[in-house]
Order: sequence, then C-alpha cells, then structure tokens
Amino acid sequence: MTRSSAKPVRRLRVSLPPERPDAALVRGARVPGAAVVTLLLLVFGVLVLAPGVSQYLNQRQQTADLRATVAQQQHDLNTLRAQRARWSDPAYIRAQAGSRLFYVLPGQTVYRVAGLPARPTTGARPPSATAQQTTTDWAATLYGSLVTAGTTDATTSRLRSALPQK
Repeated sequence: MTRSSAKPVRRLRVSLPPERPDAALVRGARVPGAAVVTLLLLVFGVLVLAPGVSQYLNQRQQTADLRATVAQQQHDLNTLRAQRARWSDPAYIRAQAGSRLFYVLPGQTVYRVAGLPARPTTGARPPSATAQQTTTDWAATLYGSLVTAGTTDATTSRLRSALPQK
C-alpha cells in the first residue's frame, strides 16, 4: 500500500485546564521511606507499651486505695485506743455505770421521776391501742392533688376554701 491511498490523519488540538499551583505540589510529593518506617515504629511502640502503661496506672490506683484503707484503719485504731484509755479511768467507769446501769455508790441518794421510762426512748414508739386503719386511698388522693395542682387556674385562697374543714 502506498501512502496516497491511506486516509489522511487529522490532528486535533486538545487543551488541558490550567494547572492549580497546589496540584503540582501534590503530584510531585513523595513520602520518604524513613517517614513510613518511623510511623510504623511509632505505632508498634504504642501497641507494645500500652498494656504496660495500663498495668502501671492500675497499680498506682490500687496503691492509692490501699493507702486510704490504711489511713482509715489507723484512724479507727486511734479511736479505739482513746476509748480504751477512757475505760481505764475509774471516774469514767463510775459515770458509765451510773448512767447506763443505774448503779450508785453507797451513801448516794438517787431520785427517779415516776411515770417516765427508765431509759430514754430513741423516738420509736409502739403503735397506739386506738389506731385504726384509714378508709381513704392515700395514693389516689396524692395523684389527684398533683393533677389538680398542675391543671387548675384557681387561686390559692379559693383552693384552700375548697378543702374539707377539720
């Protein structure tokens, strides 16, 4: 075949968009092998050291907890030693025997008020013989009161006048 029989080749002009200045930096950037090795060593070091650091911090926390326990026990020991010292004093023993067991020394006169309990009560009283069970449901009354208080427009004085009188 000869050249004359071939189709003529048409050349087209293609223009690329203008290059941005930062694109040349990115295209030409290379990551050095030393940086990759350093990064891998850093990650490996963190993975190797993490359990040891965690164990160290746990041991420090346990040490602090044990020191707090020892301090509390030392405080309790000092309190018990002070009590032991008080109980070794004869005057304290006499005072405790008089107040707790109602002991008196020979020749002492003790007056006791009739009608009062021998020991002071702690605030708990036995139920009264005339106690009766209530006939109202306190939970329903409380719920109704909350609903009424939240939804009413009435004034306080009007609500008080609507309460049953005792």
